[in-house]
Amino acid sequence: MPETTIEFLAEILERYGLQYLATIGLDGKPKVRPIQFMTLRDRKMWFCTNNKKSMYAELQTSPYVEICASSLETDQINSRWVRFSAEAVFPPQSELVSQVKKDIMEKSPIVHELYHDNPDNPIFVVFYLKNIKGAFQNLGHVSGLGEREDFAKPITFSM
Repeated sequence: MPETTIEFLAEILERYGLQYLATIGLDGKPKVRPIQFMTLRDRKMWFCTNNKKSMYAELQTSPYVEICASSLETDQINSRWVRFSAEAVFPPQSELVSQVKKDIMEKSPIVHELYHDNPDNPIFVVFYLKNIKGAFQNLGHVSGLGEREDFAKPITFSM
C-alpha cells in the first residue's frame, strides 16, 4: 500500500464512491448516513450538506465524526476498508469556500440539481475535516483471532 497521505485517502474515498458518516444526534444517540467525499483542495478533504438538515445541526453541536468506507471485492475476505475519526470545520465564506462550492457543483450532478446550479444558494454549506485519525484494514483481520500471514495488518494514520 502506498504511503498514507491526505491525497491517498482522498483517492481511496473517490474509488469507493459512497461513505458512511456517523455523528452524535441531537438526542445523544449515534446517527449514520451515507455521504460522498467531494473534493481535495488546499490539502483539505471537503464535503457538503444543507444547513436545514439534522446533520448540520448535529455537527454544529458536536463536530466530531467517524467515517467508514469499503468496497466488497470478489475475494471478500481480502476486501479493504477504511475507518477514521475527524473534526468537521465549517469555515466562513471566502474565496476558497466559493471555489470549493463551484468544484462540488461541477463534480456532482445531484448537488448541481438540488441547489439549482447556484453555489451561492444560502442553504448549501461545505465543510472540511481536520485531525484525521484512522486505519485501513481488510475483512480478514479480526481482533482476537489468530494472526494469518496472508492478511495485511491494519495500517494506521494520523493527519
